Amino acid sequence: MKYIKLNDNKKIPQIGLGTYKITERKVMANVIEAAFESGYEYIDTAKFYDNEDIIGAELKNSNKKREEYQLVTKVWPTYFGEDLTKKSIDESLENLQTDYIDIILLHWYGKDYDKAWKVFEEYKRQGIVKSIGVCNFEIKQLKELLKIGEAPVLDQLESSPHFQNSKTLEFLKENKIVHQAWSPLARGRSNLLEEDVIKNLSNKYNKTPAQIVLRWHIERGTMVIPKSSHPARIKENIDIFDFELSDDDIKAIKSLDIQKRYSNDPEDEIWLKELLTK
Repeated sequence: MKYIKLNDNKKIPQIGLGTYKITERKVMANVIEAAFESGYEYIDTAKFYDNEDIIGAELKNSNKKREEYQLVTKVWPTYFGEDLTKKSIDESLENLQTDYIDIILLHWYGKDYDKAWKVFEEYKRQGIVKSIGVCNFEIKQLKELLKIGEAPVLDQLESSPHFQNSKTLEFLKENKIVHQAWSPLARGRSNLLEEDVIKNLSNKYNKTPAQIVLRWHIERGTMVIPKSSHPARIKENIDIFDFELSDDDIKAIKSLDIQKRYSNDPEDEIWLKELLTK
């Protein structure tokens, strides 16, 4: 495993486990078992995923000590505001059956995000959360946040070779904020893994197309959180630290950037307002 140092001097592994849409306890049990057997040390969830309780139960059933893995969750925009944000974090702690959260994230930009951020800072001072960050914040939103308080340690963004978002990544690097990629494979949303460039590199390195794309993220200095409910794929996803892409390979993958999101635009004001009804 390789690690990335955060701007608060803590570190995170360069790959973690995503858990979005995994809501059946039996499936989650298999996922967590496979993840720990394969060497994962970072589990990403969110209040919105409606699975914190089963993750907490299965982590208790595992043979891992709490200090052997990092646990990350998020606060949904309808919980922004001093009292609601505290309520959200406290409920997450209870559901996850833990005394602390390694990283707490604002799930999207939204009304009263600044009040939520102040709660994050307070809970960090108390040691209830170790680090604080954001999801789906683009440059304008990040600039707002940097004016009101502590810098986030990371920004979790939709990212793939089809949507490389280079300007935002450059801004993150300049401000020592780690870029973390969700939906890093755009699996099920696109033909990314069928691209000739990816398939040719798959043959070159004797790796699967998914491993090629995940390695590309690693080469960019990105932290990735691929999600799968299949133990074999979970193991495959982390098996990416025994090869490196060449500069020519990186250039070839750069050519796949069609600036295509497969989810919502974080700067879409209509979408942001709709979040408050979910």
